[in-house]
Amino acid sequence: MLAQFMSLTKLAVVTIGLGLSTYSHADFSLNGALTLKFPTGTKQEIDMPIAYKGSEYDHKFRVGKMEYTVSGRPERYSFALVLQKNNYMWVQEFAKGYFESFDWTIGDKKIRLYKEILAKPVKGDYILSIGETDYFFQQNLAQLTFIFDEEGIKEIEVDGMVASLGLNKAKTPCPDEETEEPLPEGCEANKN
Repeated sequence: MLAQFMSLTKLAVVTIGLGLSTYSHADFSLNGALTLKFPTGTKQEIDMPIAYKGSEYDHKFRVGKMEYTVSGRPERYSFALVLQKNNYMWVQEFAKGYFESFDWTIGDKKIRLYKEILAKPVKGDYILSIGETDYFFQQNLAQLTFIFDEEGIKEIEVDGMVASLGLNKAKTPCPDEETEEPLPEGCEANKN
């Protein structure tokens, strides 16, 4: 009987230890740097981190400036990308008004939304790049869903867009970075 009690006591201590360690290992904090470009040509740099911190009774999830009380580490979080009149974008978490494009580095992920005229026109001339994959709008609403694990972002799912097969190339390639030289005809990626 004493042996059973000691065994149960050891099991309880191990279980409590594992439970507490789950909270500390489930926390994550990903720095995020977001640059928005507006139709006027102005740019705005915004701190846009994603983080989760949990303790036994207190769980906080943060996206940009917003912080939410949650019941535990979220499995996913979605951003809606709204294409307005094929010209401008709106994302609630990013800005109150419309913008033209964005570059967002979140943790080790790079997400870029920009305009470029392609040989076969795409909706709004918008291209969403996540890592090495490009996507095009199918409709005026798309969704980026961040899937989380203990370390942060496990993957990013894209809905409402189609992945490029690499066949639809730019009519006139745009430079990756802004230059002092005039942009080639048909290039809209860096126009002011």
